[in-house]
Amino acid sequence: MHQESSGLLVIEAENFATQHLDNARRWIIFSKNTPHHNYPDADRAHYLDASNGRYIEILPDTRSNHHETLIINENFSNNAGAMAVLSYPAYFQTPGKYYVWARAFSTGSEDNGVHIGINGQWPTSSQRLQFCQGKHKWTWSSAQRVSGNHCGTPNTIVIDIPHKGVHNLMVSMREDGFELDKLLLTQDASYQPTGQDKPETFSLRKPLQEKKQLFEISDYTRILYATEAFTIERTGEVPYYRHKAENALAINAVNTHYRNKFAYADYTVEAKEAGMQTLTLVTLAEIDGESTYTVSINGQEIGRFTNPKTLEDYQEIYFHLHQVNLNKGDRIRVASKAVTNGKIPENNGTAFARGRWRALVLSKE
Repeated sequence: MHQESSGLLVIEAENFATQHLDNARRWIIFSKNTPHHNYPDADRAHYLDASNGRYIEILPDTRSNHHETLIINENFSNNAGAMAVLSYPAYFQTPGKYYVWARAFSTGSEDNGVHIGINGQWPTSSQRLQFCQGKHKWTWSSAQRVSGNHCGTPNTIVIDIPHKGVHNLMVSMREDGFELDKLLLTQDASYQPTGQDKPETFSLRKPLQEKKQLFEISDYTRILYATEAFTIERTGEVPYYRHKAENALAINAVNTHYRNKFAYADYTVEAKEAGMQTLTLVTLAEIDGESTYTVSINGQEIGRFTNPKTLEDYQEIYFHLHQVNLNKGDRIRVASKAVTNGKIPENNGTAFARGRWRALVLSKE
């Protein structure tokens, strides 16, 4: 989507989202790859100097000069929004008054006018954008044609953006044969575009967050994260602490009194989790010990597991329990203990695994 940035919005004309009311006249995209067409057109293509080598023209073109017949609602429409309407959705961060500039190519006296609108409305301040100067080349204009000045005064095409959010900038035909390359909206009254000017302003898509944990969990009713869903105020034999870097509960085995003893954490089942559920305990394997884990419901142990040996610290291990029938108010307890396998030297002894675990997953399958 197009996006205003710091009071500036730039749109390549060919990048419209929709076109309607185009039975009599229609905007056609031109580039070096555009196939030959059979519509009346008084001039050759002008893509060589167009921004990005592309532009749009409204065809058929049956009136480019005064001596050719004017037919209301066919080759001319002074009624903004009545013919060949283009839409350009854009996100505006900054509401307020914007000066509208267009880059166009005119070869005659009757192919140099267009209407600008916003959100389905056609304010009088943005109708009849006119080009008089700079014939036979791409030229910028922000002048509005008025009865006393057919060429208009610069910086008189303006629109108002009432609030922050998505707004639909619109373009409609005034004269057929009009060639449009670019639109530029600015809050700077003194801004004067030159040449192809600034590139198109699009919203910058940030990469979506990739899954970094629970890689094997894809179908579940609820993920009960150890650090978020479980309470650890009642600490059993020894307390847990929250290991934020690994999003896990762990036991501080540096304290020798916390070794080889169970810490536990509790969760109370909610109504929406009641029913038959398969439980999966997600633990973290550790190179310095193979911790033991238990899962119990209302004081009855339903599973006991021991981490496998590993050469990769914090590798996720998945222990699947049989289906159990959960009721609202049931208390689920997960417990683990810090142990050592005697393989990793540390402080005149060996390092201890800290009984880390990441989540308990509930699944209907």
